[in-house]
Amino acid sequence: MLKERLKTFLLLSLVVLSLFLIRQFWIQSPYEAIVFEDEEEKYTDYLFADMIKPNKYLLNFNEKSHTIFYNDEDNNLWTGTYSSLATILSSDDIEAYDISNEEFLTYNDSKSIVFYFPEKFYTYILARSLNVTKPNDITEMISEVDSIYVYLGRGEPYIVFSQGDQHLKVHSADLNVDNIEAKLDEVEESKNYSYYYPMKDTLDVDNNIYIPYKMSKTMPLVYVKNELDSNNIHEVRNIAETFFDKDIDYVREIIENNGSILYLYDQKVLKINENGLLEYLAPLEEDVHERNLYISLNTVSEFLSTHVGGPKDMYLAEIEEIQSGEDLGYRLTFKYRIRGFPVVLKSNVAKDFIQIEVFNKHIRNYKRFIREDMNIKDYDVMDSSKMLSAFDVINMNYDLLEKNYIEDNNIPIEDIDIEILTEVVLSSITDISVAYLDPCQKEEKEELIGVWLLNMESRTYAFDVYEGNLVLDRKQ
Repeated sequence: MLKERLKTFLLLSLVVLSLFLIRQFWIQSPYEAIVFEDEEEKYTDYLFADMIKPNKYLLNFNEKSHTIFYNDEDNNLWTGTYSSLATILSSDDIEAYDISNEEFLTYNDSKSIVFYFPEKFYTYILARSLNVTKPNDITEMISEVDSIYVYLGRGEPYIVFSQGDQHLKVHSADLNVDNIEAKLDEVEESKNYSYYYPMKDTLDVDNNIYIPYKMSKTMPLVYVKNELDSNNIHEVRNIAETFFDKDIDYVREIIENNGSILYLYDQKVLKINENGLLEYLAPLEEDVHERNLYISLNTVSEFLSTHVGGPKDMYLAEIEEIQSGEDLGYRLTFKYRIRGFPVVLKSNVAKDFIQIEVFNKHIRNYKRFIREDMNIKDYDVMDSSKMLSAFDVINMNYDLLEKNYIEDNNIPIEDIDIEILTEVVLSSITDISVAYLDPCQKEEKEELIGVWLLNMESRTYAFDVYEGNLVLDRKQ
């Protein structure tokens, strides 16, 4: 009897001690308080890393030679940098210090690559996505990053982590970039790219964005169709079974007059709209009074992997903090590329391709509108028309840019100095990139429009890459 009581006492003591240690661990390291089984963690981490990736790559071959890529399919520049980033984010042997924005801007004159992200990420999250379990002090010295610079010139390599005008330069004896340098050399030798130059040089304005003066390549003709077809009842029912993890016989089905289909089970709702938009709603199973981005990202990556999956070249584009009553969470927006170029929606079918509201371990809202490349062989060719450069498009549409800038900023006519205004307008351009615009007018065989996407402080414009005409004007 005494022996049994002693065993019980010891077991209770171990439980109490475990709870205390778990609580302490949570307080000290909130991002690491989620534990997965080995296989699940391996699968989730892969998807997690795949979500956090650049949307633009600036390749600096030397002081006079630069180009920009938008994807990583052919050269594996970003994935080839994984090991170098993991090394420098985990090494105990680092030398790190801040540098000025003025100094950093001169670094593009040297052989290097700059990876630009569509959204700023916590440096800690970046490290964990690279399977760094115990990141070093870099995550505290610069808590967020929106770009990463990798020096590949002569002498000791280094990496610069940046967020806006803050730049942290990091050296490490453990850093090896030979593999990345070799890949950059291959790109340079191929000559299969357009040359880009800073706007400060091409247009003589205070703007360091790189634009091409002349394009050497064109864009493939691409036709797309809706990923989901509400008329394909067999496919739709399979999706419903996946979301509810139940046989369709146990799920209530409602077919609306417009062709949309609703599925209901245990307070959860799935709707497949007639236009191909999928919407899923689920109640929160518990209160969430503290948001945790690391847990939320892992929840989303697991959810996407088990619910229809994601497009081949999808990436996380925006992270918003949200609140529902007293519950705290995130709204994550995902975009994707087709044939290596980002895709932009023109219509209001959906705000974006994938949006998820996540509250730590719980998905509350999921919207998905994906368009698939039809890969029609008869049309699978490059457009033979001459592609305009960003320089051409800006020149052709400057009057529109100036007019809207005056209106958006309520500038009185009498206060306008044309010479100063020109520089102010051009300096307000925050990003320029090549993309496909999806008109969203057809369920299938919809031709995507190649555009120059121009972001300004208060508007986003899209101009046809061959004609130069305006095809989208959207206020921020």
